[in-house]
Parts: sequence; C-alpha cells; structure tokens
Amino acid sequence: MSKKIKKTVISFIILVLVFVVIWFIFMKNNIASSQKENTVTYKIVPVKIGSISNSISAVGTVESLTRAEVKSEIGEKVVQIFVKSGDLVTINQPLFQLDTRELEINRQKIESQLLSAQAELKKLLQQPSEVDLKQAEANYQEALIALENAQRTLERHRELFASGGLSQEQLEQSEDQTILKEQAVNVTKAKLDDLKKQPKKEDVEISRAHIDEIKASLESIKNQLDASLVKSPISGTVIDVNVKVGDIIQIGSTTSTNITATIDDMSTMKVIVPINEIDVPHVKEGMKARVILDALPDKPFDGKVDSISYLGKITENVVTYDATVLIPNPDRIIRPEMTADVEITTQFKENTIIIPLEALIEKEGKGFVLLSTQEGEPIEKEVKIGIRNDNQVEIIEGLNVGDRVAIPLVTNRHTPPISMGDPFGGGGR
Repeated sequence: MSKKIKKTVISFIILVLVFVVIWFIFMKNNIASSQKENTVTYKIVPVKIGSISNSISAVGTVESLTRAEVKSEIGEKVVQIFVKSGDLVTINQPLFQLDTRELEINRQKIESQLLSAQAELKKLLQQPSEVDLKQAEANYQEALIALENAQRTLERHRELFASGGLSQEQLEQSEDQTILKEQAVNVTKAKLDDLKKQPKKEDVEISRAHIDEIKASLESIKNQLDASLVKSPISGTVIDVNVKVGDIIQIGSTTSTNITATIDDMSTMKVIVPINEIDVPHVKEGMKARVILDALPDKPFDGKVDSISYLGKITENVVTYDATVLIPNPDRIIRPEMTADVEITTQFKENTIIIPLEALIEKEGKGFVLLSTQEGEPIEKEVKIGIRNDNQVEIIEGLNVGDRVAIPLVTNRHTPPISMGDPFGGGGR
C-alpha cells in the first residue's frame, strides 16, 4: 500500500472516530434534556375527615302553601269593608258587609206567612170543646124553632092575603123572614157538623207541606243574611281586595267574577321546581333543600322536598317532573311570586374520608390515587369511591387519615430525540 493510500485510510478512521465521539456526546445531552423535560411536579394533599354532599339545582317561583279565594254567595251591594291588603286575619273574621235591607223585608214577610199557616193548621187539628158543641147544638135547635114559627106565620099570612085581610107587602115580608130563618138553620147546621167531623188527612198534609215550604224559604233568607257578612275561610294574610264600597257583586255572570278577596296562609311557602328526568330517581320526599331568593340573596332559607309529581312535562324535548319544596315562613318575609334558586341535597355524609376530585384517577371503571411516599416517586393505589361532587370525592376504602396523595401539577410530555442515524451509516426513520 502506498503512503498516500495509507494516509487516506488513517484520516478516514480518525474522522469516523471523531464523528462517533460527537454522536455519543449529542445523544447523552439529548437524553439528559429529555429526562429533564419529563420531570413531573406534584402538589401533596393530606387525606382528611370531613363532610361531602351532592345536590341538584333548579329555579322556581314562590307560592303560598294554602290560598283561599273568597267568593260572595249573594249578589248585593258592598256597604262596608273591614280589611285591607296585608292585614292578618283569623278564620271566620269578617271581611265585608253587604246590603241586607231587601233581605230583611223578605224575612219579615215570610215569617208572617209562617205564623198564618201555623195558625190554620192548629185550627184544623183543634178538637171542639163540650161547651162549643152544646152551644152549636142549641143554636141549631133555636134556628129550627124560629124557622117553624116563621113557616106557620107565613101560612096564616097567605090565608089572610087570600081573604083580603093582608096586603101584598106584608105577605112578602113574611116570606122574606121565612127565607132568612131557613138560611140561619143551614148555617147553624153547618157549624155543628164542622165541630162534629174530624179533619181530612189530605187537608192536614197539605197544610203541613205548605208550612214546610215556608220554613225552607225562611231558612234560605236567613242563610243569605248570614252570607251578607263575608268572612275569611282561613287564617292568613289578605293578599288582595277586589271590591270597594258601593260595588254590586254579580252572581252567575259570565263576564265578571264574584271573588271579593284572596287570603294566603303564608306561614309556610312552597316552590315548585322542574327536575330533569335523569335526576328524578335521586330526589326523595323529605330531602333537605337550600333556597335563595333573588329578593333576599344574602339570606338563604332551609326547606325540604314535600312531593314529586308523577306527571312529566315536555319542554323543548326535555322531560321534567315538578318537585314541591316547602319553606317555613313564620315572619312572612317571603312573599308569593318571588324567584327562588333551589338546591336539593340528594346525598350527604359526615365524618368521612374526602380528597380533592382532581386527585382521583379513573381507569377501566376503577379509581386510583397517587400515594405520596417518603422514598421518592408516588405510587399508584386503587381506592373505592363513594359520593362525589364538582370539587371533592369520598374514599370508602384504600386511604386512611394521615395518608398523603399527590396531584400532578405540570407534566411535559417526552418528545423522542431527533435521530441522526446510525453513526456507522444507518439512516434514521
């Protein structure tokens, strides 16, 4: 081999060795840089005991639990009003007075009719006394005797008239007297027969039915008189007064209403809120609810779920069910129609192990945490989870008080180093 060729080979070998050294230095620095980029920092959080809850939120409008619309039973003019909006009233407390003048006149008329009908019945049922019967018999006998005397006198007067001893006028007077005596006999005979005979059953029944009819009319008038003083059907607060003095209340009108006032029992209020069908199985009667009113944002109220409707509503393809939440309101600070934000607590647990939700790792339907150790890198540990919300999660098994969990803060994903190819000639892919 010539010196020139040998020199060329030696130069090539030196060049390759230099390249290999440079390649190894580059790879070492690249790996170190990559390891530095993959360094993960953690926030260490101690496991603690606390309370955790889950809830469902909805918006509704406040209503009174009990509302009574006071209606007048009679159509009369309002002559006096005893209450105004906002007043507290008790059950049967007078609210309005209606005009009763016509009713009083009708009552007096019907009472007079009743007295007359009762007297007629009494007379119909009354049995004659022995004195009355004897007097009637004596009157009848006296009338018979008077008639016989009149008839004998008339016979003599006819004979005298025929012989010319009596004038026509005198004869007619005698005939008139006889007729009067006959009528007297008939009258006294009828009175005697009336006293002797018993009243007919149908006459008594008709008389009694007439009395019952009059009594029913009188009772109706009395009821109307009672209804003329309109009273509160419940204890509560006067929400609205719909009449004023001088108004005539129309009964049975299709164009007007006879509602005179609205009374609300505001000691307990209710909010009806829509619950999404997905959440309905989690809402139960008796669950606690937190109510915040737009009008009183700094004063939350405690309520509870009273009922959940079985009939759903569809709005924009979303099915909801109405839940009724009751709120105590002893100070009447809550008013009807206020807007309310309701948060129903569906799950709640005290004195349980909780960690931040961000510390939970879920894989293949299982829960894990990174358990901090003193040796160095945290280790992954499986846990059993319970209640969770947007911020926390309950750990049922797997952690104890005093443990510490690690929450990754920043993780720079490893980017593979750029391959420079095999130093011995292999190309990178």
